[in-house]
Amino acid sequence: MSTDKGFIKIYRDIRHHWIWSDPDYLKAWIDLLMMVNHEDKQVLFDKRLVTVKRGSRITSIRKLAERWGWSRGRVSHFLDTLEQDGMIATKKDTKKTLIIVEKYGFYQGRQNQKKPQTRPQTEPLTEPQTGPQTEHKQRTKERTKKNEEEETPSLTDEELRERGWLD
Repeated sequence: MSTDKGFIKIYRDIRHHWIWSDPDYLKAWIDLLMMVNHEDKQVLFDKRLVTVKRGSRITSIRKLAERWGWSRGRVSHFLDTLEQDGMIATKKDTKKTLIIVEKYGFYQGRQNQKKPQTRPQTEPLTEPQTGPQTEHKQRTKERTKKNEEEETPSLTDEELRERGWLD
């Protein structure tokens, strides 16, 4: 499955955040947002099955340096800066770096999306489907409903101002 599908939310207030002032940092931040999982995912890592949570990604400093065309030191400094600002958390060892985008569910959640408007149908257009596709659609609907029901912590205006996200 391609990770180049879908979208991420970028709030307009990012223009008032420190990351906006450096195009390389902004590009790397947006890349991180697009790289992390939009849902929990199981991956094979070091011959073991690992669950990587929504808003997280297993990568390495080396891979990010290659991806962004930066030195390893610059990548480490950037990640440390994001961590100091509370934008990410990291867990590092000799083989990997786990990046966790803080409050991913709040900023990338579905609570602000409008529900699509549909016309009522009096009869189905096709025969009811069965099989793997229908089961996948049902699981997707269940995950969507579960995510909509999750409590999402909200930041106060004061907390947003402290982070430089509100004037």
